[in-house]
Amino acid sequence: MLYINPTNESIEFHREKVNKIFDDTIKKGYILRKKIQKKLSKDFLVFLDKYKDELISAKPERLLQINQEFEKKTISSYQLKLIKSFFIQTGYKSFPNKEFLNLLGIDTCVYCNRNYTLDLDKLNNARAELDHWFPKEKYPILALSFYNLIPSCHSCNHIKHNNAPDEGWEKALENISHPYLEDKTETFSFSYNLTSIKHPKTVIKSTNRKVKNTINFNKIDMIYETQSDRELKDLIDLRYKYSDNYLDILINHTFGKLMSKEEAYRMIFGIEINEEDYHRRPFSKFKKDIIDELLRSK
Repeated sequence: MLYINPTNESIEFHREKVNKIFDDTIKKGYILRKKIQKKLSKDFLVFLDKYKDELISAKPERLLQINQEFEKKTISSYQLKLIKSFFIQTGYKSFPNKEFLNLLGIDTCVYCNRNYTLDLDKLNNARAELDHWFPKEKYPILALSFYNLIPSCHSCNHIKHNNAPDEGWEKALENISHPYLEDKTETFSFSYNLTSIKHPKTVIKSTNRKVKNTINFNKIDMIYETQSDRELKDLIDLRYKYSDNYLDILINHTFGKLMSKEEAYRMIFGIEINEEDYHRRPFSKFKKDIIDELLRSK
């Protein structure tokens, strides 16, 4: 998983757009459904007015606390349906995802770093795919919260759908890594097992409990295992089908004489090699880790 260092532009853009949605609704006191006004309860509007700033920009731990306050309220099933409709239908589905993602500056899925984050909708318009770390069906009032919007590919977003971590979402921040909460101890690396050159197997190594839980929950190990006969095999072929130091010659002596190391990796393998840039191109961390290991084993 990659971590997100959000830009000031994305934070301000999100705050402006979501604040307008909240203020307009508080002022009107209703949402429109098929040109019919559906009145929201005064109790909910007071709650929204009280917590709107935090719902927009609070960090994950605080968002969970606000949601717990919301769940203490006595809300009719009809009102709950309207509230969900407000956050998910009126709010999130009208939120300019693509503009937000462009300002956030994340180009690939932060869970797998395997796919780009833009997808085509039913009208074939390019639209950003954003995962809700706290699922919006279970936590509807967090559907527009900045730190609950995670750039994701369709595959990883689908994997998380109807899936819950061990001990549930209330304990999730203790058990799995959150893309906005970077912890330098939560590290992992890609490696491989080579029982046969024709059939290498991707391995993900980590000694951190949360990282292991995250890899398992997001099925990252399974996702990369499916790539073993493709991306991994191509790299190993470069190492074992040619001379022992072929990779070293290619990277450091051929292209390395003409351009920077970063440019060489981009030109040869189509990846970024600086951690803060991994998100720019698919498979960057995976290929960088494997290439480093292959170079060490020459």
